[in-house]
Amino acid sequence: MKTYVVKIRPESSFGTPMKGDTFFGAYCWQVVENPSLLNGSLDHWIASYPERPFAVFSSALPHLPDGRTGAYAVRRPELPAAILGDPESVTTCEERLTMRKRNRSRRWFITPGNLQPTLSWENLIDDGELLCRIAASLPEKRSAGPVILPVEEQHNTINRLTMTTGKGEFAPYIMESAWYLPGMELVIFVALDEEACSAEQLQEGMERLGTWGFGRDASTGKGRFSVAGIEDVEWPVAAGGQALLTLAPCVPEPGRYRDYFFAPFTRYGRHGAQLLHTGKPFKNPVVMADEGGVFIPAEDMLINRPYIGRAVTGVSKAMESTVVQGYALVLPFVVPN
Repeated sequence: MKTYVVKIRPESSFGTPMKGDTFFGAYCWQVVENPSLLNGSLDHWIASYPERPFAVFSSALPHLPDGRTGAYAVRRPELPAAILGDPESVTTCEERLTMRKRNRSRRWFITPGNLQPTLSWENLIDDGELLCRIAASLPEKRSAGPVILPVEEQHNTINRLTMTTGKGEFAPYIMESAWYLPGMELVIFVALDEEACSAEQLQEGMERLGTWGFGRDASTGKGRFSVAGIEDVEWPVAAGGQALLTLAPCVPEPGRYRDYFFAPFTRYGRHGAQLLHTGKPFKNPVVMADEGGVFIPAEDMLINRPYIGRAVTGVSKAMESTVVQGYALVLPFVVPN
């Protein structure tokens, strides 16, 4: 497989978090609308997805324009504070507790352009530090506020008999959307089977997705983005003793890891497009390990691919062949102590 980095710029709010498994599903729908985005039929590649994934998408990550190659902000590894250790300046128990409380807000892990991160407190930053690094390269300067701003939006359904809202299914409700810092750039890493899809096909598919809209409420203008470029990247290979940091939600293979740390994430999936009208639009829930999970392979396990996990099947009553991307791209790194 060959790995690419797709750079995008958000142009609207997003009703759905830009996670890797959702990008995979959205790209498959683009293939349904335009079969030329894959070499061969989608049915063929979906049938072989559990044994041979033709594409594995990461979640969208902030891009930092540092130096020539830049850097990336990924989710902080889900490691206990005791494993992360303490900064060298901490000497007393009181300082240790104060520092750990303050460090809980450091939810971003800075990864260099060569994708070989070093786990240290210097590379863990909070929203304020991330904003400063990104805003420095933007025409509109901002000194405060989050990079990703959650916004609550009022929704309602009109009862056509009374032409008003009401109770039950007609009661007003709130849904949350996310706005990104204007002008900021995000990246999505994609591992592709070159027999199935080329870089040109991937770029065209992502451009179509950005034009149509990604995720919930795309028909109302949400989920729009432009593609700033696509490049191939040399993905690092794990060596003995290294841990693996996931860049998207995944369903790890059982029995292949001697230790792991992750936050559980439940995917309540729903079909899109034509399958919305089958009367069975909702998929079975899938419990996954969210991005930022840390998996330490067993000693006899050799990592010679850029991803871990497995495909998830049997999630749909409307289409038996439906598959969920339970794979996630991983970055090898060393866990201290």
